[in-house]
Amino acid sequence: MSQRYYEDTNVDDELEPLERTPTTDMAIDFFGRDNPTNPAFSDIEAGKRLGVGGALVPGLLKLSWLTQYVSDWAGTEGHVRNLRAAYRRPDIADRPLVLTGRVVDKRVEDGKNVVELEVVTIAEGQPSTRANVQVELPSRG
Repeated sequence: MSQRYYEDTNVDDELEPLERTPTTDMAIDFFGRDNPTNPAFSDIEAGKRLGVGGALVPGLLKLSWLTQYVSDWAGTEGHVRNLRAAYRRPDIADRPLVLTGRVVDKRVEDGKNVVELEVVTIAEGQPSTRANVQVELPSRG
């Protein structure tokens, strides 16, 4: 992972897409196999009966992936300052998700270099989770 610097970041820069495939076991294990949450998070057949086509991918798992994606983009000296996410539609385990994003704003705020990103998970060509993330980046100087 390379370090990203404020001076080298521009509005409309695209983040390199990253493909992740949440497996059924990953989706089920996220909450625990014996956790009494929505059965569609722990059982493929329950998800099919609910009409979603399989085991659901927990939104918090997608959120953790988006946070890691942005954190990796920022580098070791950068850090996530704020994140707001909206879940647009469910995702089904064993289907690939693409994480992607772009820089939508950059500014110096209270002496801090803030870059705002819009990131998204895309499944089957459609966005499923959208997030706006503020990242603090170091300066080259």
